[in-house]
Amino acid sequence: MQFEGKIRNFIETECEDYFLGMVDLSLVESSAIQQYESLLTEYPRAISIGVTLPPTISDELSEIKDSDGKNTVYNMVQCQLKSITSNLSSLLEHEGYQALSMPTAKGIIGMTYISFHEIVANLANLGRIEKNHLITPEVGSRVNWGTVLTNAPL
Repeated sequence: MQFEGKIRNFIETECEDYFLGMVDLSLVESSAIQQYESLLTEYPRAISIGVTLPPTISDELSEIKDSDGKNTVYNMVQCQLKSITSNLSSLLEHEGYQALSMPTAKGIIGMTYISFHEIVANLANLGRIEKNHLITPEVGSRVNWGTVLTNAPL
């Protein structure tokens, strides 16, 4: 893809340890994405971005919670990922393509909770789904995932 270099350069200005994969969802036959069929007609391709959670978080840091009771380090990485996917969408739109940064959400698929982002990352061969998580060979499940849907020729 002509944008892959631009995408990698952009992501590398935002973080050091990341995963990047691309998949043409129009070519995938998966019951896990059937519920998104109408959306995928307009945005048939996906860019999967994973930001690795820090490998060593001290016990003190891992215990710090925000006002919602969520882990602060996790929230910082999630904010970083939202910024990356939003800016990546803008980059693609600037190049003349449609792009949609998908929000974070979990859904029920086959009686387990799995996010759309993890499904897309799996389809982009970035890891395998086990139980309720996407597991990467490099860092296991210590990755926050984001997805940008587009009509760009990936």
